[in-house]
Amino acid sequence: MTRIGMGSVLALLAASAVANAEPVVVRTGEHPGFTRLVVEDAGIRAWTLGRTAEGYALRLSPGGRTFALSNAFRVITRQRLGSLEPAPNGDLRIGLSCACHITPTEIRPGVIVLDIHDGAALAGATHEKPLPQPGVAELRPRARPVSSPPPYDWRTVDRRPFEAAPAPPLEQPFVAAMRQSLVEQLSRGSAAGAVDFVEKPPVAESAAPATDSGANVRILPEPGYGISVLQHDSAKLTATGAECPADERMDVASWLDDRPVAEQMSAALSGLTGEFDQPRPEAIAAAVRFYLGLGFGAEARLLLETFTFESADRETWETMARVLDGERQPGGPLSSMASCDTAAALWSVLADPPTSSRAVNAPAVLRAFSSLPRHLRQTLGPRLAETLMNLGDLANAEGIRQIMMRGSTDPSAGVTLTEARLMMVTGEPLPLADLERVKAEPGSMSGEALALLIERKAAYGEAPTADDVLQLAAMHHEARGTKLDGRLGRAYRLALALSGDFDQAFERHDLAPEADEDVWRLLAAFGPDSSLLEHAVLADSDPRPPLPQTTRQALADRLLSLGLEASADRWWRGDDATKDSAAIMPPLHFITQGTDEDIPPVPAAGASGADRPEDEVRATADDAPQAASASQAVVTPEKAAVSLHDGRNALEESVRTRQKIEDLLRPLR
Repeated sequence: MTRIGMGSVLALLAASAVANAEPVVVRTGEHPGFTRLVVEDAGIRAWTLGRTAEGYALRLSPGGRTFALSNAFRVITRQRLGSLEPAPNGDLRIGLSCACHITPTEIRPGVIVLDIHDGAALAGATHEKPLPQPGVAELRPRARPVSSPPPYDWRTVDRRPFEAAPAPPLEQPFVAAMRQSLVEQLSRGSAAGAVDFVEKPPVAESAAPATDSGANVRILPEPGYGISVLQHDSAKLTATGAECPADERMDVASWLDDRPVAEQMSAALSGLTGEFDQPRPEAIAAAVRFYLGLGFGAEARLLLETFTFESADRETWETMARVLDGERQPGGPLSSMASCDTAAALWSVLADPPTSSRAVNAPAVLRAFSSLPRHLRQTLGPRLAETLMNLGDLANAEGIRQIMMRGSTDPSAGVTLTEARLMMVTGEPLPLADLERVKAEPGSMSGEALALLIERKAAYGEAPTADDVLQLAAMHHEARGTKLDGRLGRAYRLALALSGDFDQAFERHDLAPEADEDVWRLLAAFGPDSSLLEHAVLADSDPRPPLPQTTRQALADRLLSLGLEASADRWWRGDDATKDSAAIMPPLHFITQGTDEDIPPVPAAGASGADRPEDEVRATADDAPQAASASQAVVTPEKAAVSLHDGRNALEESVRTRQKIEDLLRPLR
């Protein structure tokens, strides 16, 4: 038998825990005079910083970790921090692009702050040494015994007059800001040729080098000033650190002029090929931009697929063409550009919207959308406003709607639908007259208007007309596989339920599974008794649908009013019913027909004899004969054919008898 030591087991467990750990979060920030890196992870037990050929390396314990570096260069430049990448052995490699040094600080367990300062560090710092190779133990000399110091003798102390220590010089914040501003202005002047440094600044005379542990080894000659010609604006960088496309590359309004469209098309599509049918890149690029300016995405993609030519904007044009055709392109060339301060933010939100509104540069999106031609604002506006609403940014969605209304006296169909969606989210009354007008217009927007009207009717319990139900069925059949498929399917199920056809509403579950809760809510609120008995009376083997507590309570109340106490109890006391909900509705006791045995009352949750006080148990025992006599008051009806009137009378008598029993049992609870 093979034996495994305890150390091996612990090592395997530690390796498994590290493999399943979340990536270590790395945040960056730019500050006056230094660049800051923050490495944060609650699982860090120890860490070591050492020098490498490119800069530094950070080693964490336990090792084998991954790092989240996608947003590292989102708010900083590469003036000091040149690169960040994980090493094969699990270290974090920190590449420097200047003559800088790092000062590490652990502000609390699991949070390591690395500040990159200009210039060389003090000599003798421990983190300026290279890190030891993994698996190689560091040899340290054995400590020698230290002799004990001589005993203290107050009589031999040299009595010197007390001298107050000089106050440390404190630098005012405005002095540091002024110094940083002077350095930046001199750097820009030198880069532009307006300032000429005749000689290096003289080196200040200082005492012997200090032996602070934060010293650094200089890897490049230290210049007098850290002058950098390339200055990157953080607003012009994507979340991954790439350059944002300039506004001129997506200036759609300049791709059209005031001439008639037919005349512009004739000029744009002429001369696409030259001698020997060779494509002319300039002419093809102008034709593609013309089609994009008109909003013809499919035609622009056809030109790009037909002719092969080199262009830096080719992939960008393909993404814009897909957006104009109502498509998205996750992971495309415009992804992660929603934070740019250019027109790329608008097309990035439409092509690959981020998961949070904080990653969207809303002013840049509104500015770029406002500069579009009017026909493109009407085309892209509803989709853009809906995307912002899904991100929770209702204020900027309202701004998109107002920009769409600019230059028009009557609101278009897109403006009306956008306004209706905003009103539905905020709980305001919908513009019913405008939606009815859009519903009568041809096109896909009529289906969206009808779906919004059905949503409003479902909220108020109003039945739609037979024409609306038939129109919804036809529209859904035509919109299969499009973006309207789910909306029209949900509206069709709600329309069937509001019309009283709950059988079809439940049977067409495949059209919109997310509408199940609303169909059950409509059944509980407005459904006829026949539909309630057909769908709400569940067999013991049938699973209970996961519904909100209010819907389950409404179904239980409806079934209880019909005398179906067992079915009502099944809805009320579901698996997800809390203990507090049991105190809201009394326990449902029922008496079976066709037997002379007395059914004892079911105790409420937490009311067993072992849990109740002794006085309560004694009271239950003393009042048991009274409860038994009350239960004997129920007369078992004979099994015979009865009329509906007699059955209703028997049902009402059963409800009154049950109420009497509940009144007798109330003191026992």
